[in-house]
Amino acid sequence: MAFGVSAIGKVGPSYCQNVRTLDEYYDSLDQGVLPIFRGIELNADDLLRRSIIQALMCHFELSIESIEIAHLIDFKSYFVSELADLREMEKGGLLTIDDQWITVEPRGRLLVRGIAMAFDKYLRTDRERVRYSKVI
Repeated sequence: MAFGVSAIGKVGPSYCQNVRTLDEYYDSLDQGVLPIFRGIELNADDLLRRSIIQALMCHFELSIESIEIAHLIDFKSYFVSELADLREMEKGGLLTIDDQWITVEPRGRLLVRGIAMAFDKYLRTDRERVRYSKVI
């Protein structure tokens, strides 16, 4: 649950963001309406990616097997492009990847956000669109 101006809440398979100004926030509450500005419902792929990103950012490691069992996927085939990106980071000593685990190494912990971004499909889509635009 989110409380306050512009706060972002997570409830089940959704995110919502509150209005951005204090006046709007209190006006909504005074009218008995939740002060929600926008929201998004997550699909199965979003939930899968959220669990991966949270594991990497919070625990600095990810059990590939646990993701496969929880989400009924074959990790290596589902995330071919992402694993290719991570292999570049692995060469830099930021993380290690083996058959069962992705582990963020101590030198990669300050950059864990960038590591986790490999699994953010919305950022990936934006990057590909920008690349396409630059070519034209």
